[in-house]
Amino acid sequence: MSAPTLAIDNLDLSFKGLLSRTQVLHGVTLTVEPGERVALVGESGSGKSVLARLVLGLLQDQRGVEVSGRIDFAGTELDQLSRTARRALRGRDMSMIFQDPTSSLNPMFTIGNQFHEVLQRRKPNLGSDQAHDTARSWLDRVAIPDTDRVLASYPFQLSGGMNQRVMIAMALANNPSLLLADEPGTALDVTVQAQTLELMRKLAEDVGTAVLFISHNLGVVREFADRVYVIHRGHIVESGQTADVFGNPGHPYTRALLAAIPRITGEGIPDLPEQIDLSHPPVHHNTGSADHG
Repeated sequence: MSAPTLAIDNLDLSFKGLLSRTQVLHGVTLTVEPGERVALVGESGSGKSVLARLVLGLLQDQRGVEVSGRIDFAGTELDQLSRTARRALRGRDMSMIFQDPTSSLNPMFTIGNQFHEVLQRRKPNLGSDQAHDTARSWLDRVAIPDTDRVLASYPFQLSGGMNQRVMIAMALANNPSLLLADEPGTALDVTVQAQTLELMRKLAEDVGTAVLFISHNLGVVREFADRVYVIHRGHIVESGQTADVFGNPGHPYTRALLAAIPRITGEGIPDLPEQIDLSHPPVHHNTGSADHG
């Protein structure tokens, strides 16, 4: 069997201040297999986004950050790579789509210039004409009309939905092994969000890219992910096939999250408990194959 695209084992993360130390992640373990769509779901502040930034290598060198545990990418332990080698992975072998597409793009450069820079991470000697043609082809794939105008535009000249499609195209243009998607489309209206997520799902399947999808939206997760991990205050409390976790939640926190989904019946939305006993053991649904953490 091939190695998982992403394997995280017993990962701890703390931020150390002058007077105190705050632990954000507690023994997080998860895997994403090649071509698989896995969701990490939990409330804001549960540790989802910092986990993605750790995978990308964006936090390890910052002052006051303490990390232990192991992150493997396609069988290689990332901490054993040099800073240069790890930086080379970003945008080439692993990509990320952030929550707000407009602020994630550089307002000082055109879409075409930024697309060319992304493509050069895979092909450093790529000429401008070839890069332009490749960018046009990818914008066509994400259903953007008038591609020449868009490539000549700056991010602030495009709508949020258009910038989100541009980000999806850029993230997948180098055929990465792993896509990290941090609440994509949350800043957009519901209809545009649904369209862009379906587009991302289809393109990731076409390219064969594995996806770690980070979200608090259980409705979207139910439709998008093959498997799901539930995170609460930095602890993975439940994991398994999405249908199993949603159909038969075993942990009190997962049940509370599902109970908080708004219903068209007009029933009141219950508040999530302030405290959930984390001594309750994590629930790992039997997937019928190797343990996925």
